Amino acid sequence: MRREIPVAITFVVGVIMLLSNFIDVPFGTYSLKSLAQELGGWVIIISAFAVGLASVNLIRIHGNNLARKRAGWFNSLLLLISIFVWTIVGIIAFHQPSSAFWTTLNQNIYNAVLSALGAAMFATVSLYLGSAAFRAFRMRGFDATVLLIACMIMMLGQAPIGALIWNKFPSLASWFLSVPNNIGQRAIMMGAAIGAFATSLRILFGIERGHLGAD
Repeated sequence: MRREIPVAITFVVGVIMLLSNFIDVPFGTYSLKSLAQELGGWVIIISAFAVGLASVNLIRIHGNNLARKRAGWFNSLLLLISIFVWTIVGIIAFHQPSSAFWTTLNQNIYNAVLSALGAAMFATVSLYLGSAAFRAFRMRGFDATVLLIACMIMMLGQAPIGALIWNKFPSLASWFLSVPNNIGQRAIMMGAAIGAFATSLRILFGIERGHLGAD
């Protein structure tokens, strides 16, 4: 029963959410679309509990690292301090929107800490992307050669020096971005949509049960 009941609930909820996009059948004071909206609210509540559970698990793991002085315990300490400080500041700023001090402090933490760390992370990742691009863009075959030429045109079209070399580089790069790039993206999105639909059907009919955990 530990698996049959979740599978049955998943099937019923999935059918309601799917059919509500096409038909609206009344059920007394409710209808199919109102039931779907009600279930959408429950999804938000469950997601909030999932985030809370993930936060507790994160605190537990890094708390153990800190208590046992494992390698990198100082990073765990900084993470825990950041979580508690920003949580307290965010709650106070939310409940006291008229307080300029807490609102400004909350925004400054985001701008001066989180945004700066995100920019530093992406700057570090760009080095690895450049290294991977250097290895990937070698002319080892026809496909790699076409990719290399397209990337060179795109880089020259986006950089100011490209227009100085040849004034057609910006328009050519714009054509690559709007035509071949959109074609490839739409093909990928269609394939991903078909895969998501097939996976959804497997979950809906109880064929795929990996989300229920191990036996």
